[in-house]
Amino acid sequence: MHDFIDTIVFNIFPLFVAIVFHEISHGLVAYSLGDDTAKNAGRFKLYTHFDLWGSFIIPLGLYLMHSPFLIGYAKPVPVDPRKFKDPITDMALVAIAGPLYNLLVAVICAFGLQSSDGFVFRMLLSFTMINFGLFFFNLIPIPPLDGSRIIAAIIPRRFVESYYKLEPFGFFIIIGLEMLSEPLSQLVGHRVGLFYTFIEKPIRGILTMLLS
Repeated sequence: MHDFIDTIVFNIFPLFVAIVFHEISHGLVAYSLGDDTAKNAGRFKLYTHFDLWGSFIIPLGLYLMHSPFLIGYAKPVPVDPRKFKDPITDMALVAIAGPLYNLLVAVICAFGLQSSDGFVFRMLLSFTMINFGLFFFNLIPIPPLDGSRIIAAIIPRRFVESYYKLEPFGFFIIIGLEMLSEPLSQLVGHRVGLFYTFIEKPIRGILTMLLS
């Protein structure tokens, strides 16, 4: 029971806070750009974003499987690009708001690590790692992740529609690439992989620098 409570306090709770405010950040920027869909739907309230599978069961399962990082999701805020002046560019601004929130929280918590200990240190460490993880993960440029909206605003407009056609297959692509990590690592002789390259390696480097 103690381990279960420990998991909730130091893993599930920080992850839920991180993903919920990630989504709310999307909604606030969308609202500032003229889209009031999320506001009218009452989606700026914390409890409206809880998803049993994404906010609890999946991250708990990853933790029990000793995953090096936790990934989850909350119910996303509704966004209507038709209300934007420039749907592609404004969607990029909405998309980047979530990862930037996670980056800001991670940096703030990271600065408190060296001057804290005990419960406070463990909580700050959890918030640091989880928010850095969400920042790096969401910037992977595979639809429907936030990074794809940013890429869509950069590439020529004529390619955007074709690029977004990958969206229904995005998570299958991510899972497939991660499944290839072990055979590819054996092939090249050192560790590679989507999650390792984009998430675990950057986080380890940052934490090593901060705690050394």
